[in-house]
Amino acid sequence: MIRFLYIDLFCGAGGTSTGVEAARLHGDQFAKVIACVNHDANAIASHAANHPDALHFVEDIRTLNLDRMLAHVEAMRKQYPAARVVLWASLECTNFSIAKGGQSRDADSRTLAEHLFRYIDALRPDYIQIENVKEFMTWGPLVVKVVEASHGHGAYCPLSIKTEGTGKHKRRTVSPVWVPDATRRGEDYHRWVACICKDGGYRFDHRILDSADFGAYTSRRRFFGIFAAGQLPIVFPTPTHTKKPAPNLFDVRAKWRPVRDVLDLHDEGVSIFGRKKPLVDATFERIYAGLVKFVAGGKEAFMVKYNSMSQSGKYVAPGIDDPCPTVAVQSRLGVAKACFLAKHFSGSPADRAISIDGPAHAITTVDHHALVSGNFLTAYYGNGYNSPVEAPAPTVTTKDRFQLVRPRFLNMQYGNGCTASVELPAGTVTPTPKHHLVTYCAETPPRKGRYLLNPQFASAGAPIDRPCFTLIARMDKRPPSIVTTENDVQHLAPFIRREGDTLIYEVYTTDSPIVVQIKEFMALYGLVDVKMRMLKISELKRIMGFPANYKLVGTQAEQKKFIGNAVEVTMARVICEALGRMILDFENAA
Repeated sequence: MIRFLYIDLFCGAGGTSTGVEAARLHGDQFAKVIACVNHDANAIASHAANHPDALHFVEDIRTLNLDRMLAHVEAMRKQYPAARVVLWASLECTNFSIAKGGQSRDADSRTLAEHLFRYIDALRPDYIQIENVKEFMTWGPLVVKVVEASHGHGAYCPLSIKTEGTGKHKRRTVSPVWVPDATRRGEDYHRWVACICKDGGYRFDHRILDSADFGAYTSRRRFFGIFAAGQLPIVFPTPTHTKKPAPNLFDVRAKWRPVRDVLDLHDEGVSIFGRKKPLVDATFERIYAGLVKFVAGGKEAFMVKYNSMSQSGKYVAPGIDDPCPTVAVQSRLGVAKACFLAKHFSGSPADRAISIDGPAHAITTVDHHALVSGNFLTAYYGNGYNSPVEAPAPTVTTKDRFQLVRPRFLNMQYGNGCTASVELPAGTVTPTPKHHLVTYCAETPPRKGRYLLNPQFASAGAPIDRPCFTLIARMDKRPPSIVTTENDVQHLAPFIRREGDTLIYEVYTTDSPIVVQIKEFMALYGLVDVKMRMLKISELKRIMGFPANYKLVGTQAEQKKFIGNAVEVTMARVICEALGRMILDFENAA
């Protein structure tokens, strides 16, 4: 039974509508989108391709004639007499969002909420649901921006230059920069809420909700406000997921869903080096910030090298601004091979282990040499410890903190004993066999590290084991990307060459300082390439909760803009479901 009839203002490509019609009550659909409005023709075309039964208006909400919509709503009310009418408005957020920074705000765009009054008066909806950025609550008057001049020479007003059109029709508009008045934050917002409640007879409540807390693949914090007519109940959904689940029986919330589940990890993109169109330094800087955070563990001032412990037990970490230290033959991120000799007869402890590059100890009449094999895991976090490979592995962290140690050496089982390399002459062979040989030799297994790069802000990005960062409309010009680090020596970056067991990392005079830093980082951490690609439309859709077969109309740039502008589908669904359950209880109690 249909219990809600939705009118979707600012519908875009259909994020809200998709979530609403996906909502279920006792397994059945109970909400239907009957009308939607958007000024973008391709956005409406996308919406219509997936929601053909709704009445579509390609129009600015400020100028739309409501006669046709009103007639349609009344017809739907007669068809579904038990249904409640919901007016959903995802108000324009650009001129409220902190992403706007210190840029000039459009005063007219900030007043779009004022135009809801005539929709409310005409339609008399049972519910009004508002979605926006949380800064919407700071809505207030604008003032001309004033900047203090350098050296104390007074103040000045910066200018905003807006370019419209192309070629001969290009037009530039110069105007002062308008910014929110900090002394009157929230003034218009509170007046607007009070007006709807007083004049329309509504009650109001709001929440700031994160979509990741409800099982979405993106962490997207948004303002959700609900106006309810008369005594109708107001309810918000209860989070089902959390960033850090509590280790007790009373918190049944699951862990945030990782974005890796909806990414094509087989497509790694191409190397960031040697591209036909080179990356700009700003992109390299973002990549480097991600490498520091997700490979080096977020250490900004230094990077701890796994073999950098001194004899006193302290780490001597090389500075990232210093020349790269010697790169050892062993991979510091994977399999390590320990080869040395140990004896089990006389001598100080320090002398019982010798290098495989020298002669063995004396072979006695009693066999005191043996080949010992030890396979164990070494953890590189906390104080560090070893564990056998036969036992369960220690906690696996988001950063690579383990290496498999598989020594290959002789153990001479006489005297106090010592170990010896299998590549040197054996110790003295005694009448009683005391030599035991265990052999193992393995290459470092290929391993890939991945993280998401956010080109919108000065950010290191995000791991793929957590929800994606917030996607915004501007990603049509600066789309997010996935970065893959490679340590398989079969896939070397163009500036790396192999000489025997040694990898040579070449630095060119044409390399910018940030590129040199990345190369030094790669040498230090055993990386042989860094690849990058932009996220695909199919991936962006899934991140925002759209089904894989959801149709979008327009260019690649337009589709990305529609996705970034959309309401996260999961949030629309869970809000609708929470309200549906509450209405059912309300009606049963009446």
